[in-house]
Amino acid sequence: MGFLGLCLFFVGIALTMNGVAVISKWDAKTTAFINLVTGTIIVIGNFIGLIKADMSVAMYYSNATAGFLFGFTYLFIAANYLLKLDLRAFGWYSICVVVFAVISSVVCIQNGMVSLGILWAAWAVLWLEGFLELGLNLRSIGKIFPALSIFEGIFATGIPGILMLFDWWR
Repeated sequence: MGFLGLCLFFVGIALTMNGVAVISKWDAKTTAFINLVTGTIIVIGNFIGLIKADMSVAMYYSNATAGFLFGFTYLFIAANYLLKLDLRAFGWYSICVVVFAVISSVVCIQNGMVSLGILWAAWAVLWLEGFLELGLNLRSIGKIFPALSIFEGIFATGIPGILMLFDWWR
């Protein structure tokens, strides 16, 4: 779980900084760099993983899909912070990711990977918040984003990522 740990650790940093930036009213460009770095690491790593993978094994495609969904999330956020994009597109992207995350959660739990299934469920909640706030324009939902982002940045990505890096995750 080394590469997954690395990705989750960087996602944890980006999520935490994004939440703190909203609470502290930082200029959004302040966190664009960490979002860009995080997304780039994940996307490039997954392209390399696909090149090296045994393409007859379906799980490689599932893992790459998950990685690309995470990676493109942070590239989109970075692009938005720098270019002021219309976030409705990201909101609708998020609901697609929610579907993948919920299915991944169920599959993980059914296959005995309960802790990873719980993480997928937590990530689904964060992307669902993005869909509700940005895709459906429910701005009042957005008030929970900073706290949810910090919480998930620490407990659903940062700490699990560190544990995976040290092979302590089960």
